[in-house]
Order: sequence, then C-alpha cells, then structure tokens
Amino acid sequence: MVMRLMTNPNKRKTLPLTEALVFDIVSFLLDNSGYGYSNEISYYIVDNKPRRYTSREVVGILRNRPMFRHAQSSERKGGIKWRLDLLALEKYIIQKGYTERVEKMELKDKINNLKWLQIKKTIEVMEGIDPDNLGDCYESIATIWS
Repeated sequence: MVMRLMTNPNKRKTLPLTEALVFDIVSFLLDNSGYGYSNEISYYIVDNKPRRYTSREVVGILRNRPMFRHAQSSERKGGIKWRLDLLALEKYIIQKGYTERVEKMELKDKINNLKWLQIKKTIEVMEGIDPDNLGDCYESIATIWS
C-alpha cells in the first residue's frame, strides 16, 4: 500500500532562505534612504534573525546580487557603503516572479517613496544651482544617484 501525501495548493510557499535574506537587506536599505554600510546591515540582520544568518552570508549576498551596488564614499566608518539600485531590484523581482510577494510585504510603497525622495533631492539641487560653482552641484547630484 502506497501512501501519498496531499499537498495543499492554497498553502503559501515560503521564500528560500537566501531570497528571504535578500528581501531583509532590501527592507533595511529602503528604511535607510537606500544606503547602508556593510557592518550596519550585517549587525541589523544578525541581531534580528540570529538563528538564520551569519555576517559572512550577508556580505556574500551584498556582493552577489545585482541590486546591491557600492556607493561612492570616502568614509569607511562601517565597512563598504552600499546602495540599493532600484532599477535592478525591479528587474530582479519580475525575473524571479516575486511581484505579488513584494506587494504583500508592502515593499512597493517603500520603493516608490525612495524614488520620490531621490527625485526631490535632485530637483532641490538643480533649483539651487550656481553657474559659478558647477562642481558642487555635480557632486551633490552624483552623491544622490551613485
């Protein structure tokens, strides 16, 4: 006699641990204006999910996912400064089929808020442009978008 296990088609599938870590990091960066240092991100994840992840896993994800980029920064106060590339994130979400999950996690609103914040800061810099000091204006815009 063979027993078959019945699976519930309505049961919500959980994310693989690696993908869950990606979205935990994304959520952290969205809550911090799209930026964070390696140590800050790692401490946050390890403190909030102590049985799941190590700091090496966090750094590995930062290095190996297209939506996490090095930010331009001369500071090294907490490791490498990382930024969230929203265009790469959106492509990743679509490619992996996580659109509904992102909406359920309410990340879509955070993504849109970060877009508005970056656009608003850019407009503010452009409104205060000084033709005699284009270097500062360029640096400000580069900082927002890098």
